[in-house]
Amino acid sequence: MGFYHSTYFAYGVHIPLPDDVHPWTENERLDEQLRTLKEQCPDVGYLSAGNYDADELFLTTQCDEVGLGTYKHVTPETVSAEQLADWNRQLAAAVHALGYGDLPGLSGPGWLCVPDLS
Repeated sequence: MGFYHSTYFAYGVHIPLPDDVHPWTENERLDEQLRTLKEQCPDVGYLSAGNYDADELFLTTQCDEVGLGTYKHVTPETVSAEQLADWNRQLAAAVHALGYGDLPGLSGPGWLCVPDLS
């Protein structure tokens, strides 16, 4: 069995799931639920990534993958203040609509660097 290494650079929010909820089962729910939110939150998607079988869940807007042994020049300051405000609004609406609003440890949106080992 081989391993796949990658890194993601994204704008979004980390969703700290309870220990009894696995990201892969939550992904199935998100596939369905995010379709119903497309009009209100058109830029919101999700990312499951992390340490092998201990993936973390993130709601994201912009998300770029950077493969092992490569690099990508990322300039987050090229995103306008208006775009960031819109992404923040969309992420907040999605967090609320998906029932994540009361999770302990939930932080606000920001630029994330997420290593992934699969």
